[in-house]
Amino acid sequence: MNTDYHNIDKILDKYFEGSTGLEEEALLRDYFASGQIDARHQVYKDLFRYFKQAQQINNPQNITIPQTKSKSRRYYFAASVALLIGLGLVWLLQQNQNNNNLITNKATHIQVSNPNPEKKKEAQKELKKFTRNVSQGLDKTGTLSLFGQTTQKVFNLKNSKK
Repeated sequence: MNTDYHNIDKILDKYFEGSTGLEEEALLRDYFASGQIDARHQVYKDLFRYFKQAQQINNPQNITIPQTKSKSRRYYFAASVALLIGLGLVWLLQQNQNNNNLITNKATHIQVSNPNPEKKKEAQKELKKFTRNVSQGLDKTGTLSLFGQTTQKVFNLKNSKK
């Protein structure tokens, strides 16, 4: 093997710095396996011989890594479900609020056809009060039905896991 010992010195320096590539490491293995080692490189001969022997050792037993169930995974799942339920509640409440505003706005535009101006104002006032009460009732029933639906979904999830 015709070897440039100066080049081997550079590769050894890079090797001990941890910046060699696979080709350079293969060149070092071949160099130290060749038996034509320069006197100044003899100190590394045993090191590379050890590496070669260590590569050939096989473990007769299979190594198994125990899988642990992560509790944090459950917490992430529970937190994500809670977040989704919360976002769904917020969205539904906003939809109910938008619907109630539409009902209130439509109710204020209803024309009362009474020729008497006092009775007309009184009828409009009562109509506004009525629509406000209906809107509040819709808010409460919408929230209750939403609560019932989400609790039913949560209990179904728990029962399906058992």
